[in-house]
Amino acid sequence: MELLEKNLYGPVKEYLESLGYEVKGEVKNCDMTALRDGELIVVELKRGFTLELIYQAMDRQRIADGVYVAVPLPKRGYMAPHIKEMEALCRRLELGLIYVGFSSNGTAQVDVAVHPKEAAQPRRDKKRRLAVIREHESRTGSSNTGGVTRRKILTAYKEQALLVAWILRESGPMQALDVRKAGGPSNTTSILGRNVLDWFSREPAAGGSRYLYRVTDKGLAALEEYKELL
Repeated sequence: MELLEKNLYGPVKEYLESLGYEVKGEVKNCDMTALRDGELIVVELKRGFTLELIYQAMDRQRIADGVYVAVPLPKRGYMAPHIKEMEALCRRLELGLIYVGFSSNGTAQVDVAVHPKEAAQPRRDKKRRLAVIREHESRTGSSNTGGVTRRKILTAYKEQALLVAWILRESGPMQALDVRKAGGPSNTTSILGRNVLDWFSREPAAGGSRYLYRVTDKGLAALEEYKELL
């Protein structure tokens, strides 16, 4: 069986969760993010140890307290060529290295060969770090699998907008305040007013001082498109 990045996600997620981290996939271009008591860990997943992987990991060092690269354990295991050089390079670059091995019955084993060096200096891109943490914390679950390409990603904003669309679909036209009272997110008024995704339409309510909102065909299509993630 050919291993893909998404095959690595589950075992690494379970390992990090066993250490007390909350783990999410595909957060602001990071394959995996893990939070614990304000500590941000990023893991980048690849089918092989490549220069592209190293570039990605070094970029993530600008925002994270620690960065791991995770790859399948080579077929020859720890006797594989260049495995010592891979580990030495990660140590020199202060990156962590995770091997994920799979037995013939599909059972996975995670082996942390190198732990990242704890950052001695504050991360350089504080704005981007904060954006990653906010996106991570805003998501109510872990619907996205890290390392998956060409698949729809459920961001925190889309998750909130889908909730608003679902309430309107189930209850019919409503004012923004009533949508929020029905369980909508705290930013319901902004989601409906800005209508960034074009999922909603509005019409004057009785009295003309407020609006009634409906979910559009595009919003209904989005509810159908994302039903598996939801």
